[in-house]
Amino acid sequence: MSGLQLAKALGPGWRQPKVSRIETGLQLPTEGEIYAWATAVGADPAPLLALREKASAEYGVWRERIAGAGGPAAFQDELRALEGSCTALLAEYQPALVPGLLQTAAFMREMADGEEFLADDGITPEAIGPLIAAKIRRQSILYEGGRQVVHVIGEAVLRTRVGNVTAETMRGQLGHLADTATLPGHELGIVPFAIASPIAPASGFVLYDSDLAVVESLGGRLQITAPEMIARYGRWLELLRQAAITGRQAAEMCWRVAAELPSRG
Repeated sequence: MSGLQLAKALGPGWRQPKVSRIETGLQLPTEGEIYAWATAVGADPAPLLALREKASAEYGVWRERIAGAGGPAAFQDELRALEGSCTALLAEYQPALVPGLLQTAAFMREMADGEEFLADDGITPEAIGPLIAAKIRRQSILYEGGRQVVHVIGEAVLRTRVGNVTAETMRGQLGHLADTATLPGHELGIVPFAIASPIAPASGFVLYDSDLAVVESLGGRLQITAPEMIARYGRWLELLRQAAITGRQAAEMCWRVAAELPSRG
C-alpha cells in the first residue's frame, strides 16, 4: 500500500501526511492507532505495542533525539520535515522565549554562547554554525503559503534576554518580530501583561494540524497524540489568540519595547 492508500483504508481522521510522520518516526502513534494500522494491513499488533511502550519511555530526551537524527543540524532537518507535513495548521505558543521559527541568526548564536547544556546534549562549538544554518532553513515555511502559520507569545518574550544576548541583538530580534507581525500568511499574536492570561503560562507548545501536540522543556520534547489532549491544546490556542493583539498593534509593541532597551549591554 502507498501512504495514501493506507490512509484511505484507515478511514476518518487519517491522512497521508499523518501516515508519513508515523512511518518516519516523526510522530509516536497511540495504542488505538497501532491497533487500527495493524488491522488494516493484517499484522499482529502485539510486537508493535511492545515497541511503542519502549519508545514512549525513550522519546524526547534531547541528547538521544539529536544523536538518533544524526546530529544537531540533522535533527533540525527532521523538524523541518515535520513542519512541512502540516497541511492546514502549524501553531506555536511561547510564554517567555522567542519561538525558533522567528529567531534571528544573531539571536541564535548569542543564545548558544556559553550554554553548558549544549555540550550535555552533544552539541559541540563546531556544530553551532551548521545548526544555525539548519534552523534558518526551517524558517522558509513562513513564506511558502499553503497552510496557516500562527505564533502566539507572551509580552515576556519581548522583555526576556537570556545569557549573553546583548541589547543590540535583542533590538534586532524585536525588529524582526515586528516584521513577521505583518507578514502575509503569518499570524503573530502577543498577549500583553495588561490583561489576564487565559491559561497558565507554564510552558509552550506546538500544534501540528490536529494530529500532534508537542511540549518542549530544557530537558527534552514530549509528544502528545491522544485526541482529547490535542483538542485541549487547540482550545487553549484559540483562547490565547482571542486575548492577543496582532498585526500592526503587535508590530508597534515590538518597536516600543525595542526603544526601551539600553543603548549598550
